[in-house]
Amino acid sequence: PPPLTCADLAGRTQTDSCGQDADPSDCDSYFKWKGSGVAKLCYGPVDGKTTCSSTQVEGCPPPLTCADLAGRTEVAKCKKADTDDCAASFAWKDESSGLARLCYGPVDGETKCSQTEVEGCLPPPSPPPPLPPPSPPPSPPPPSPPPPMPPPLPPPSSPPSASPSPPVTAAPTFAPTAAPTAAPSLLFSPSPPPPS
Repeated sequence: PPPLTCADLAGRTQTDSCGQDADPSDCDSYFKWKGSGVAKLCYGPVDGKTTCSSTQVEGCPPPLTCADLAGRTEVAKCKKADTDDCAASFAWKDESSGLARLCYGPVDGETKCSQTEVEGCLPPPSPPPPLPPPSPPPSPPPPSPPPPMPPPLPPPSSPPSASPSPPVTAAPTFAPTAAPTAAPSLLFSPSPPPPS
């Protein structure tokens, strides 16, 4: 096999099997990642074969890309990342130019996380801020108390019963009396002139 190293992982496309899935016309473009720093680099086809062959290399950083930034937590250095979950962290080497260090490991014999650099990355999307809890619907105003009932009116006092007035008797009617006859006029004769 050709003298391939971890550096030859760069630019290759991951495949499930060099012999079955890699394109025989372009074997050198594929690799199979076995984990724990072990990779199989595809090559060939060798004489008499129609499929790609592979050679194993060890101690390689995992084939990480900018896409692997998603979901990772930024740390100052990979060596300070949580060794129980190295793959959950990354560190910027130069954020302005998109150069990031993706943490992985720990590899055999190491007690701290290792790192591999990837270029051309954008900052991972920040998780959306937690939504505020839905505000409860506005409570309807408390029902206004009913207007105070007026005090019950005392039962209407019955007017004092008027004592029955005696029946008005009609004034006795008198038959019209005959108009009094005019007193007889006394005729006075002129007294005779006194004798001269």
